[in-house]
Amino acid sequence: MPEALLLGLTVSVGSAFAVLGALMVFTGISRHRTPPIFSPDIEDQDAVFVFRDHALVDCSDRGRQLLGALGRDQAGAVQPEDAATELDTLLAYLGGHFADLRTQLARLAELGEVQLAAHDDSGLALTARWRCGLAHLRLTDTSADGVLVAMDRLSYKALHQELHNLRDVTRSAPLLIWQSDAQGQILWANCAYITALHDSGQTREQALTWPLPPLFADQDLTGRLGLQFTDGPRWYSYHCVGAGEMTLHFATPIDAAVQSEFARREMMQMLTRTFATLPIGLAVFDADRRLQVFNPALVDLTGLDPFFLAARPDLGQMLHTLRELRMLPEPKDFGTWRDEIMKLEQAAVSGSFNEEWHLETGRIYHVTASPQPGGSLAIFIQDITSEASLMRGYKAEIETAQNILDVLPDAIAAFNLAGQAVFANAGYIQLWGRDPCCDMADFGIEQALRDWALRCEATPFWAQLTEFLADPASPLELTGTGTLRTGAPIALRAQKLVGGGVVVTFRHLVQDRGRSRGGWDTHQQLIHRVDHAAPAQLGREARLGDVTSPLVERAKIRSVKHKGSRIRV
Repeated sequence: MPEALLLGLTVSVGSAFAVLGALMVFTGISRHRTPPIFSPDIEDQDAVFVFRDHALVDCSDRGRQLLGALGRDQAGAVQPEDAATELDTLLAYLGGHFADLRTQLARLAELGEVQLAAHDDSGLALTARWRCGLAHLRLTDTSADGVLVAMDRLSYKALHQELHNLRDVTRSAPLLIWQSDAQGQILWANCAYITALHDSGQTREQALTWPLPPLFADQDLTGRLGLQFTDGPRWYSYHCVGAGEMTLHFATPIDAAVQSEFARREMMQMLTRTFATLPIGLAVFDADRRLQVFNPALVDLTGLDPFFLAARPDLGQMLHTLRELRMLPEPKDFGTWRDEIMKLEQAAVSGSFNEEWHLETGRIYHVTASPQPGGSLAIFIQDITSEASLMRGYKAEIETAQNILDVLPDAIAAFNLAGQAVFANAGYIQLWGRDPCCDMADFGIEQALRDWALRCEATPFWAQLTEFLADPASPLELTGTGTLRTGAPIALRAQKLVGGGVVVTFRHLVQDRGRSRGGWDTHQQLIHRVDHAAPAQLGREARLGDVTSPLVERAKIRSVKHKGSRIRV
């Protein structure tokens, strides 16, 4: 019995030592193995990330879901070239919840462990540990009841933030957005669409129910849609895009563009009606020199076919057609005419084309061309045949009147209200030696007064004439006499005209005997008439100008005083 007990005790002790040795061997081997990535205190539902420097080594399922929610698909193994992107993405997300995050993680190898709490009300907590050159980051939500809920809340918050942003965009969008299925039923619409349903009066009689009634039910969904509201019609630009089995519809308001087009159309119609009544031919060419606008007067003046103009010919074709219709001034040779056509376009672009076309039929056209904004060109053709004939008649009348005044013996000059010389006949030019109308340096009536005074004897009459011309309230006429430096007497007459001008007439008092013998004899008789009331006078000869006549015996020397001049004996 004692031997059996001793044998059992020996076997038990040997077994215990064997087990203890096995445990010691296993423990020694385990010390040289790589430590596990996840600590025993970390459950599978935690969001855990393991980094070596900036490279993501591994992460839990919840961590992978969080990275995917943050914008990166982390399914499968993480490639080395994408490692920096995961760390930056995670730190960018955590930086909004934890203050001074990057500074604390930079000291993780020195401290060994860092625990951070979110500075906002998100309830997040971050635990970072340094183990064997690896950084273990564990993210939890202290406001959750369990770890599973905490991890779902992290993904839910990221998704909820994205959904909140999308709802804000669609709610604030000024355009109409709605979604329809394959049958055309509206399953979703933004606030602008629902507001348009209410403002258009389509939901007043019945309550707003789903699916929503179509807003453009009676219209084909094309590029432009119109909708009648209480304040007037509204216009939209329509566009749609497929999204799987659904279709997204977009209607952008274009009221300003439609109103601008309507105003432009009204303006074009008004201009067209205005151009249709103009007697001036109008042709507008675009930047490519294609005819865009023309009026009926162009057809009447040029004889061009309206169908030819409606086909929008270019400028060269139109000018060639005008040449065939003999509606252009024909040059001596075609080469010269072609060069003139090129000069026409170049001069029109610079705005300097202005010509008169004298046609073979006797008609005269005044043609002008002016550049327009955008490189376009406008050509105006006006029939000035009657105006030219009238102008020629006026010119002939003026030349006839000039010739009549030139043959008069009197010297005549006219001045306008500003004192500028507007007319002088040949007698005036011969008397005073200058033509004030052709002298560009002439100063008008002031210079004429100086010329008259310098070439005549000084008398008080010139002061009276100056005062008469300067005073608007003076009498309408002033007459007087003067004497030239040569001794010849002249009579002067100044008359005011209706428009404020003045005409001055000079007449020689002594005429040639051959021209007026009777007037000369009468003048001599008046000068040398015998005064019977006086005693006998000495006989003498009196010289008047270059004529010498004997005085009658017992004649009295008479004194003759000319108005405004010195006394002549």
